[in-house]
Amino acid sequence: MKHLLVTAALALSTTLTACAGFTPLNATPGGQAAFNQLDLVIDDGVDEGDRAAGFLIQQRLADRINTNAAPQYRVMVRPRARRIGLGLTAQDFASRFDSIVTAQWSLVRIKDGTVVKTGNIQRTASYSADRDPYSLLTTSDEAVERASREVADELLSEIALALIDQADADAAQP
Repeated sequence: MKHLLVTAALALSTTLTACAGFTPLNATPGGQAAFNQLDLVIDDGVDEGDRAAGFLIQQRLADRINTNAAPQYRVMVRPRARRIGLGLTAQDFASRFDSIVTAQWSLVRIKDGTVVKTGNIQRTASYSADRDPYSLLTTSDEAVERASREVADELLSEIALALIDQADADAAQP
């Protein structure tokens, strides 16, 4: 029993020591400063599905990105949403679908138009097809929401890494 308590105390102290200097990007105003210098531009896409995915991505990012009057960077996002039928029933109906949300993005420095980083993020959310059209519509919308949420979270991580790399590059220049 004593060995178990010592092991638990050692693990807890190691965890606390390792986490002492960690501050999440959105936890304090200092960490949030990097996301305060961004302007977000979402493309409309080619159809209603693209516009819905773009709206969901924008809403998710708006919770974390505070735009100000003089942004230093512009994040341009081109969302695409599509649905693929997977399994077929004996009556030739799709029994399962994948909702795929893709976002091509670029981070541009506003003052000189330099493209700092570009990327492409794709996430998939699967759902079962229901014979009831209302249930099918609801589950389809929910799958697009899940995939869009994951795309937005990944996009935020990619932007954070690009801003860190850019800050390091700027600091290395004389």
